[in-house]
Amino acid sequence: MPTFEQRYLNGQYVEVWNDLIALGDRVRDKSVLSDAQSVADETMRRARHNLETLIPRLAAIGYRFAAPALERQLARIETTLANPQLAPYVRRQLERAVREGKADASVLDPARNKAAQLSLETKRREKTALLAELERMRTMPPLENPRVFYPPEDQAAYAEEKTETFLKHLEMRAKGPLPISLQAWYRRVGYVSFMGSHPVLNPEGTAIADPLVVNSVGEISRSSVIGRQGDKIVLPVSLIDVRKAGLPTVGLNLPTEYRITIPNPSADWLVENEWHATYFVNYLRKAFEWAGFPGWERDPNPPRDMISGLKEGLLPI
Repeated sequence: MPTFEQRYLNGQYVEVWNDLIALGDRVRDKSVLSDAQSVADETMRRARHNLETLIPRLAAIGYRFAAPALERQLARIETTLANPQLAPYVRRQLERAVREGKADASVLDPARNKAAQLSLETKRREKTALLAELERMRTMPPLENPRVFYPPEDQAAYAEEKTETFLKHLEMRAKGPLPISLQAWYRRVGYVSFMGSHPVLNPEGTAIADPLVVNSVGEISRSSVIGRQGDKIVLPVSLIDVRKAGLPTVGLNLPTEYRITIPNPSADWLVENEWHATYFVNYLRKAFEWAGFPGWERDPNPPRDMISGLKEGLLPI
């Protein structure tokens, strides 16, 4: 009888993952675990190949990785610098202090308020740093940009050890295992973000494209400190589509993140709050089907020709 890995290598990609998921926690049995881990490793090796293929192709058609989010941040800072205001809560406290004779009325003028001026000086330094970062990104190949792709071997001098340390800490805090697919992702791939803009593929002002993003293992490890809900820990894996696009979510009553709940001893995990309502490997499969922008599946008129050219030759997972 062929192993799961043999079946996977023979092209039964979907069937093998469905069978592994169906095993539930029995995938941890000694007779299965090593085989399942081999499948996960091969899956994520292919996923990384696809990312390293797509990212330069996107750059070649003018895709602007990361820069739009930084530009929005810069615009907010410039607005603050052009029209400095005291925060409403701070102003109320200062007005009360002035009424009670505990402070001079000058504290209500941002130009004469020392704390406000210190805050503005911080904003000026942030503006300078953002301008420098945007300039650096104009010439940096996106595969070398940690805001776009941050593989485990680049994360520290002893990156593999660091990744393993984060994974172990997560399991210790969760008091149980992580899904096999998640472990393989962080050992093979790391952090990736297709957030950015392109007039056709990911136009600004709309959340339709929902670009692929998977947070770093360090980020979700830090989130585990505050993510406990009863005997479970809920971790943010990615922003939701609306927040990726930099659109306001106030009053929409939406979740803010795609999430994972741990511990989870299974082969794979359900991506919570993501509109496909599917497991992680299948979510990646759909992402590659749409050249890294799986949100286009829900649009009646997606840019099929452009997507078809971008995904040509990607490995099936």
